[in-house]
Order: sequence, then C-alpha cells, then structure tokens
Amino acid sequence: MQIDETTYKRLQSLLEEFISTKKQDLDMNDLLNDLIDNYQESQWGTLGASAGGG
Repeated sequence: MQIDETTYKRLQSLLEEFISTKKQDLDMNDLLNDLIDNYQESQWGTLGASAGGG
C-alpha cells in the first residue's frame, strides 16, 4: 500500500493523538483498525448488526 506524504502526516498526527488519548503503546495498525471500526459502525450501526449479532 502506498500513501502520499500529506496523508501519511495526517495519519501520524492522528496516531500521536490516539496514543495520548488511549494512554497505551499503540502502533499504526491499532489506529487503522480503530478507524475502520468507526467507519463500519457509522455505516452499519454497530458491528455485527448486519449478521444479526448487534
């Protein structure tokens, strides 16, 4: 996967804020997974709702 410099800088800034907010040692994978979860929840309500689990 390739991302442009501006997007990388924005992600890096979000990662720093994410680490500060969560007060844990997190990495870019954690941030991306959290962003994906939030996107899916905003699209589908709660995770698993489309599978009958939410």
